[in-house]
Amino acid sequence: MPTTTTTTTYTSEKDVRAMDIGHIQDEMIRELMLYIAGADFQSTFEAFFLKHALRFSDDDEHKLEYTDLFMQFQDLFEDFMKQFYDKHSITEAEFGKRCRSAVKNDQKASEYLEVVLASMDYQAFFNLMKFMRRRAKAEPKPAAKRKISSSPTKESEGDEKRVDEVDEEATGDEGKAFFQDDDDDESAKESKRK
Repeated sequence: MPTTTTTTTYTSEKDVRAMDIGHIQDEMIRELMLYIAGADFQSTFEAFFLKHALRFSDDDEHKLEYTDLFMQFQDLFEDFMKQFYDKHSITEAEFGKRCRSAVKNDQKASEYLEVVLASMDYQAFFNLMKFMRRRAKAEPKPAAKRKISSSPTKESEGDEKRVDEVDEEATGDEGKAFFQDDDDDESAKESKRK
């Protein structure tokens, strides 16, 4: 009796074609790439990067704080990977064996796995955080709901001011994908216009 494999879909078929992962031979490696490209993974890491990016400077000096943030990043990545292993009922060791096999036997899988592994390198993390620092400085700060007293207040001697509750909504770019560069974003915008 033939067995069927149930796969979890993290993105649409269109996304699979756009990512060009359909040629990856190992189904679980394809699933990993979709998992990493998924909204939950992407938004979590983008939030992490933007939250901490302003702590980085353009100096070449590597502060101890950067190492601590890198360790937090690795822990976050490992948590996501544990969820992936659990969802696919596989151990980390078994998955590692599949990855090693894919790297040896599948050029496309090797390319994607190389990107994933490179992202776990401290120097790559440091460079990404410096890039995200520039982006974090350029983006408008998300506005929070503030409650300001509606009773008159004195700003200075004799000046009265009346303010009401202010509810501001965050605006701005939703962000770039974890493994997406600006050129990919521009080409995606161009293809939407056509």
